[in-house]
Amino acid sequence: MRRIILFLIIISCFLFGSASILPIFSIEPAVGEWTALAEILSPAEMQPKSFSLLEGVRLLWQENEKILAFIIGLFSLLLPVIKLSVLWAEALFSGTLSKKWMSFLRAISKYAMLEVFLVAMTVLLLKQMPGGSRITLESGFYAFGVSVLLSLVVAQFVETQKRESEGI
Repeated sequence: MRRIILFLIIISCFLFGSASILPIFSIEPAVGEWTALAEILSPAEMQPKSFSLLEGVRLLWQENEKILAFIIGLFSLLLPVIKLSVLWAEALFSGTLSKKWMSFLRAISKYAMLEVFLVAMTVLLLKQMPGGSRITLESGFYAFGVSVLLSLVVAQFVETQKRESEGI
């Protein structure tokens, strides 16, 4: 069972790393009836744009949206790294982590889907923009979602294994 857990953690880490640098979504800007004119007057602004998670946080920070950049960075980058690190340590050292670390892992796991929620809300808000702008989910979004789901499964396995070892 330990090898399966380690294998799933490796896959989750790979997917998370990929999701951090791959495009999560792309936007094709449009301004309704004025799209053709906007393409002539400002062709650079009307070019399709893709955003990765790291690039999005960096861009928000540069545009003085520091609170939003911090929240997305915390819940979408930092907490998943900490969670995967704790899971890795627990699986690698065969359940020798303290109860404090397991409590910490449970607390972090409660926020695991918040990362996907943040990305999904961003996509939803952009889809509601007037003018016919189109947003397309990219491979990074799916890699991110699978990584989060795998980490939830692994956390459940680790907690179950820990309870069984303590009960025996």
